[in-house]
Amino acid sequence: MNKKKFILLPFLALFLSSCLFDTDDDGLSSWLSDQGMPGSYKVQTVSINDLNPISADVFMDTLPKNARSRGILGATSGLSHDVVLDFGLDSVFLARLSSAKLPKSYLKLQLVDSYYMSDYLPSDILPIEEDVKFDVSWIISEKLSSSNLNKITSITDSAWFHDLETWRPQKSAETTYSVSIGKKDTVVKGKTQTVLVDSILKIEMPKALVEDLRKNSGNRRLQLRLSAPNAEHIYRFYGPGNDLVYPRFRMELNNENGDYVEYKSVHASSISSNREDCSDCLILHSGIYDSLVVEFPSKPIMKALSEFYGDEFPYSDEDVRQAVIMAQVTFYKDDSKGSQELNYPIIVASASFEDSADVSVRRVESYKLDKDRIAKSGHPNTVFDGRDSISLQVTSGMRDFLNRAHDGRTFKMMMRLDHSILLDKDTLFYDRSSTDGDTLKLSNGETVKISKGGSIYVTFPYFDYARYDFTSIKDKPATLKLWLASKRGEE
Repeated sequence: MNKKKFILLPFLALFLSSCLFDTDDDGLSSWLSDQGMPGSYKVQTVSINDLNPISADVFMDTLPKNARSRGILGATSGLSHDVVLDFGLDSVFLARLSSAKLPKSYLKLQLVDSYYMSDYLPSDILPIEEDVKFDVSWIISEKLSSSNLNKITSITDSAWFHDLETWRPQKSAETTYSVSIGKKDTVVKGKTQTVLVDSILKIEMPKALVEDLRKNSGNRRLQLRLSAPNAEHIYRFYGPGNDLVYPRFRMELNNENGDYVEYKSVHASSISSNREDCSDCLILHSGIYDSLVVEFPSKPIMKALSEFYGDEFPYSDEDVRQAVIMAQVTFYKDDSKGSQELNYPIIVASASFEDSADVSVRRVESYKLDKDRIAKSGHPNTVFDGRDSISLQVTSGMRDFLNRAHDGRTFKMMMRLDHSILLDKDTLFYDRSSTDGDTLKLSNGETVKISKGGSIYVTFPYFDYARYDFTSIKDKPATLKLWLASKRGEE
């Protein structure tokens, strides 16, 4: 994992307003009731407008990922995504290969049609056409007994992933493949249907790999890695865990009579690598679980609460004078520094660090909806939405922090890019079925017609694999806003 850290000095304050729950009294009472709290509680707010982080760390997640269900291959948003596949080749096949005259080898990957055929896929994504240069590297094992060949399938993914972290290929070569992905109308059983022009990527393997295999006999294990660092897109394909028969390693032994052999992949993994070098940047990527941890000092928070209560805060081990019903951190952001493929806002998930049995643990925050605000201006916890700020809820973490603030601890939170949001002003925030057939206006301005009984998705089922630059956190202070509740009439 790569780690980037900075230590901050005070900067000029930039006020970022936050209007969460700035509603009328009846609206607030209704919201309290939704959260299981009495509507008779009095809610007061405290804002700390000039909160400068003391440090931040980016943890880039470039470890191998399981591609048993789905994998990705290609490049986007500063990352290159490789695929590594594992095959068991038997002695009968290699004997036939050694006697073949002009054999050719292919890797066959089936595209995830539910992605490329999705009603929610932006209209400008397809068609995709490009010539992709693949770097192919491989490892061919020593001779294996029949029992050891069969044991390849029992190798755990975790053990295989560990070996992939230090990939040392025996040989490598290049090959170029012309990718063409588009849709067409076809008639199936008298009905017109829209399908992909070709859902299979049939990538010809370099001759050097074929010749290397011809030199071997007996049972062998082949591990194959493809990289396309200069591709213009990423390609999403089904892994070997699906009912489909792909990915497949295909060897055509004789083109004249169609003689060929295919082997299904035993394991599949995607490995991401960073193509950027910026030691001072705070860049998160979606789809690979990068995380950004931000640490705030306790002193300005305690000072604001002391001024609010009129005496020193905290003054005891458990100084909970009022219940924290909501805590929110608002950061300045600049969408122009990011890059994405799908052109939808992307949700930023937040988590806090809490004590549990004297051990600090990270807990994902439960997102509470402010329906009035969402209906008016959309969800506040997104990037690529055209706004210059992002608001993240840290309620659970702030409760724990205030309960234990007597020891002088700092407040730490984490953020991570999540899925794209298709309906940015949807106040239900869950997928559901269309009862009458709905025409939906999506977050990117496009409209989509959902047939009766079809699924209405609030978030896109697939990651965007986008890139977002949060470096502005270093020099533009955040705002922390607390909503504190007590029984009405009591101070």
